[in-house]
Amino acid sequence: MVKILVGVKYSLRVENLAIDPKTKAIILDETPKKMGDMDKRALEEALRLKEKHGGEVTVLCVGPKEANKILLEVYAMGADSAFLIPTNDYLDTFSVAKIFAKFYEKNGPFDLILLGGASTDSFTGVLGARIAGLLNLPIIPFANQIVLEDLKIKAESALDDGKYKFSAPLPAVVTVTLEINEPRIPKLKDILRAKRQKINELSLSDLELDDLKVTINMTDVRAYEEKRKQIILDATDPSKIDEVVDKLINYLREEGVL
Repeated sequence: MVKILVGVKYSLRVENLAIDPKTKAIILDETPKKMGDMDKRALEEALRLKEKHGGEVTVLCVGPKEANKILLEVYAMGADSAFLIPTNDYLDTFSVAKIFAKFYEKNGPFDLILLGGASTDSFTGVLGARIAGLLNLPIIPFANQIVLEDLKIKAESALDDGKYKFSAPLPAVVTVTLEINEPRIPKLKDILRAKRQKINELSLSDLELDDLKVTINMTDVRAYEEKRKQIILDATDPSKIDEVVDKLINYLREEGVL
């Protein structure tokens, strides 16, 4: 039997960003949102561990009230309970880590905390390490394979300089990559069942975090714009084709294409 806490984020759907055509500013309120891609794989991995070893899966989301949309999704996938900490503030990872640590202390103990290696939108990739630091737990980052045996978590991680194999005693924190699995698609009966499930809401006061301070003030977000050099080569004169080709090759070499 294993008790697993999974963190999910109500992330911007970055492939569908709403952008003002004049200012190039990203319109956050009009951009659709979803459960983070790596978060969904963390949930899938938790469900697979539960199916193999027994236990329960608890999901925690820190975000706006409309994030209950993805919590219905986690119920449809098979989570046992889902909690939302409603906040419209843009919290930094340390503030979110404090929330997870308090939740762990008040609603645990949990054998394992599973998170996506990085969120789909901000992609900081440090939340797992911050939670592990606050709770004084071992962490295995960016795992693409997990095995639970003999009260230990064993994982293979893909890091910048190669693949590593780690082992840590439980409880532990593990962050996962996109390659670890392919999330299940809930069946219609599971989706209908999820709508009857209770989404538990907790305030910061419930976690004794009334004094939690927002340390990030987002002032502006704009789409990246690549301006074209607009170099035009005239190849209408057949006698100058070789000269034009040489110019084209030189331009491409200057840009590092060749």
